[in-house]
Amino acid sequence: MEMYKDADIRELLLLCREHNDDAFDELVRRYTPMMRKLVSGFESYSYEYDELFSEACVGLHLAAQRYNTEQGEVTFGLYSRICVRNRLLDLIKKSDSDFGVEDVDVEQLPYFDSVERRLEEREMFNRILTSAKDVLSDYEYRVLMLHIQGYKTADIAASLSKSAKSVDNAKARLFKRLRAEIGDISKI
Repeated sequence: MEMYKDADIRELLLLCREHNDDAFDELVRRYTPMMRKLVSGFESYSYEYDELFSEACVGLHLAAQRYNTEQGEVTFGLYSRICVRNRLLDLIKKSDSDFGVEDVDVEQLPYFDSVERRLEEREMFNRILTSAKDVLSDYEYRVLMLHIQGYKTADIAASLSKSAKSVDNAKARLFKRLRAEIGDISKI
């Protein structure tokens, strides 16, 4: 593993694709702080830290296999972070039939003047997400969830292996459908 200490990310990725375990171990070593940070955000769910970290490693491995080393728009660091986070979200989704409502931290949304106002906003937000599950396609719903979490169009596109144009079109469709279903969705 010492021999890969000075290797660049592209070289490590190519070696990982050839099933080189030492190269992957080096990637894990380099990206452990990022994975620990993401895992810590999921510890409130009913999973042990080791299980979550193991899933994070699977996400990192998938990122290493799928990352396009020839493009320069999205760094491997960002791409791997998205893949790891999505892997953890998928784990929670499998164990929680209400995926969407719980994976967005409402407490991280803008601060409101009063507790009553905050509860009203939370209730409205949960209603929007519940309606979204009913009226949106799976792809549109995933775009919405990433959008709500603050990801930009390019990041969403990289995460879902789609083009930025496809993501923009999905956003336009999903906001139109949500407006028709709910009305005012300016909180999103």
